[in-house]
Amino acid sequence: GKLMNNKLFKEVLTIPNLLTLLRFILLGVFMVLYLNADNNTEKYTAIVILALGFLTDFFDGFIARRFDMVSDLGKVIDPIADKLSHGVIMLCLCTKYRLMIILIAILIVKESFMAAMGIRNFTRGIVNSAKWFGKICTAILFVALIVLLVFDMTDFWANSIIIFCAAIMLWSLVMYIRFFYRENKHINAAK
Repeated sequence: GKLMNNKLFKEVLTIPNLLTLLRFILLGVFMVLYLNADNNTEKYTAIVILALGFLTDFFDGFIARRFDMVSDLGKVIDPIADKLSHGVIMLCLCTKYRLMIILIAILIVKESFMAAMGIRNFTRGIVNSAKWFGKICTAILFVALIVLLVFDMTDFWANSIIIFCAAIMLWSLVMYIRFFYRENKHINAAK
C-alpha cells in the first residue's frame, strides 16, 4: 500500500502533471467561451483563459525540471496537451478562416504518425521526448494561432500565416520520419 501510494505521487500526481490536467480543463472552457462569444469582450475573455492554459504549460515544464519531477506520464501527456491545444484553436479558427482546414488535416496526419510511433516505441520500452524541430514547430504554431485569434486581418495575411504554418508542420513531420527511421535502423542493428 505505502509503496504504491508513494509511486502514485512520484509518477502520476505530481504538480507538473496536475498543471497539465488543468490545461486540459482550461482548453475546454476556452473553446466553449470562444465559440459562444457574442462580442469582443467575450472573445478576449476566452483568449485570456487560453493564455492561462499556456502559463500552466510553461510552469509544468519548469517545475518538472527544477524540482526533479519529470515523469514518463508527463513526457506523454504534455505533448498531447500541446497538440490538443493546437487542434482546439484550429477548430475555433475554422469559423473565421476557411483555409484552416488544411492545418487541421496536416495536424491529424502528423499526430497520427507520431502516436503510432510513440505507441510502437513504448511497447519496446522507449519513451521519446519532443525533439528540437518539434519544439520549434509547436512554438511557431502557437504564436501564429494566437495572432490569428487575437487580430482581425484580411484573408491574404491570414492565409499567408496558415500556409507558412502548414510548411513548418510538414517540415517537422519529415524530420520526425527521419528520426524514427534512423532510430529503428539503430535498434534493429543492435539486435
